[in-house]
Amino acid sequence: MLTSVFGISIKYEAWNHQDSLPVYIAGSYDFHTAYIGNRRCIMLAPTEELATLPALKKQIVKIQQIDNVPVVFELTTVSNYRRKSLIENNIPFVTEKQIFLPFIGTMLTDEKEPQKLTGKFVYSTQQLFLLYLYSRKKRLYISEAGKVLPYTAMTLTRAVKQLEATDLFLVAKNGVNKFIEAKYSRNELFEKARVYLTTPVRKEGYIDKTQITAEMAFAGETALSEKTMLNPSRVVTYAIREKEYDKSLLTEEMIDPDKQVRLELWAYNPKEFSEDNSADDISVVLSLGDTVDERVEEAVDELLERRLRD
Repeated sequence: MLTSVFGISIKYEAWNHQDSLPVYIAGSYDFHTAYIGNRRCIMLAPTEELATLPALKKQIVKIQQIDNVPVVFELTTVSNYRRKSLIENNIPFVTEKQIFLPFIGTMLTDEKEPQKLTGKFVYSTQQLFLLYLYSRKKRLYISEAGKVLPYTAMTLTRAVKQLEATDLFLVAKNGVNKFIEAKYSRNELFEKARVYLTTPVRKEGYIDKTQITAEMAFAGETALSEKTMLNPSRVVTYAIREKEYDKSLLTEEMIDPDKQVRLELWAYNPKEFSEDNSADDISVVLSLGDTVDERVEEAVDELLERRLRD
């Protein structure tokens, strides 16, 4: 138990009204009467994961029906998102590094705001982001993502942290199951995240049509023309995961468009989220990010509008 925070002393006494509370509340906390300065309050130290905001509000009401003094949550740590939520809803809490005690007009902290992401997503983070968009679920559980994406639990943990650093996602747990939940609509989310997204294309060149394999997917303008009103380019574009292709087979020179195709080597599998013979729509859009062709730009806008519609 904390005996002082920022020089404010906290003294404790027993609080013996647990039997008057519902079992699910009585079993979720260690209860004490606390004196912070000269103000008496009830200090609740969670014995399990802290409940959701609506549940906390109901619990506070039930406790104050028995003992009508401020209820303060004593927490080991508190996430930035949870801290903001508690403060916005005027719910008192204390940690070793932060206190919010509105009933005595005090809010102090020596914790820094988490640094916002300034660079690009690594590719594992980008794929987790794409999975969230394509799933169309409000919450995506990381255990579920682990069954779809070809990454270790440690890599996915780092990806989740990078998503959280954008401040575009809530990262929380339901029991022991961690999940991510966007703070914006799908269209808003993509527009705000676009600054972190990068082209999946690592290298490109040309190959003979005889070298096309089943692992390749339509990409670039070819994929775009399959899904929009864009007229197809004479040279067909394919994509394959970089690790699945021998780069030495690529040539930089287009000699005969009837016998050759353009091949993009991607950082990840272009078929990961594909619904047909083309690479996934958003990755295709990202691969065309540097285009200055108005026809292509209009087709990209058309595809995004359809794909990101809620």
